[in-house]
Parts: sequence; C-alpha cells; structure tokens
Amino acid sequence: SKLLAYNYAANVQFELEFSEAVSEIFERTTENIDSALLGIAPEAAKKTASIKKNLLSDNPEDWANAVHSCRRLLQEVADALFPPREPQERSGKIIKLGADNYINRLIAFIEDNMESQRSQEIVGSTLSYIGERLDAVFKASQKGSHALIASRDEAERYVIYTYITVGDILLLQEKS
Repeated sequence: SKLLAYNYAANVQFELEFSEAVSEIFERTTENIDSALLGIAPEAAKKTASIKKNLLSDNPEDWANAVHSCRRLLQEVADALFPPREPQERSGKIIKLGADNYINRLIAFIEDNMESQRSQEIVGSTLSYIGERLDAVFKASQKGSHALIASRDEAERYVIYTYITVGDILLLQEKS
C-alpha cells in the first residue's frame, strides 16, 4: 500500500520530468529551425503559421491543407538550397533535378553537404519517405479526395516529420 503509493508517485514524477524535458528540447529545436528557415526561405517560414492554424481546426480539410503546406515547405527549401537544374549523373544513375523533383534536389544537397554516409542514408531515407507520402496525399487531393488524412493526429505526425527533416537539412546548410 505505501510501496504502491510511492511507486505511483515516483512514476508520475518521472513522466512529468520526462515530458517537460522533451517539451523544452522541442521548443529549443523549433526556435533554431524557425530562425534558420527564415534566413534561407522567408516565404517558407510563413507556411509554419498556416500549418499551425490548420492543425488547430476541427475540419479534416484543414488537416489535409496542413499536410499540403508541408509539401510546399519542402519545395521552397529545395528551391533555396538546390535550385532546379538539368539532370545529373549521381552514383551511376541519371537523377532528375527539375522543379518538380524537390525530393531529389534535397537528397542531392544532403549528399553534397553531409560527411557521414550513414547520416546521409538516415536523413535521405526519412526525406524519401515523407516526400513520397506528401506527394501521395497531394495527388489524392488533385482527384478531389482528402481521405488519406484520417485524423488530426496523422496530420500532426506529417508536420513533425517534415519539420525535423527540414531542421536536419538546414543544419547542413549552416555548416556549408
């Protein structure tokens, strides 16, 4: 009984401390990302306000709009860091780097600026995943369907993945 109460209190305290630490880390990280984003792509930085507003809504259409804004955010970051150009040979393959190939352009930027092959693979695979998913949602919306965003929670996850990936990419930009 006393032991159960103590264990319960200890667990609650741990959860609160952990939650507070994560919150502080995320807040510090977002401030750094926002600052770096404002420096390279001011228009992209404005999209974060729109994303937040759309996520606060109870309307599923607004959640889908938040996800579409993530796609546009990545496109604008790609335009700022690795503008569209002719296809290039990379790793023995011809890679399209045109205006619509924003994921390829961001991966090319990562490859050109990240020293560790393992880090390139991790950031590149995360970027490929989120890019493919955002493109799928975008294509579905072009057909008049927003059904691919089932909940606010799902939309929030896309936003977090996009934001953290943008932060990783912007860290490279600061180092180059």
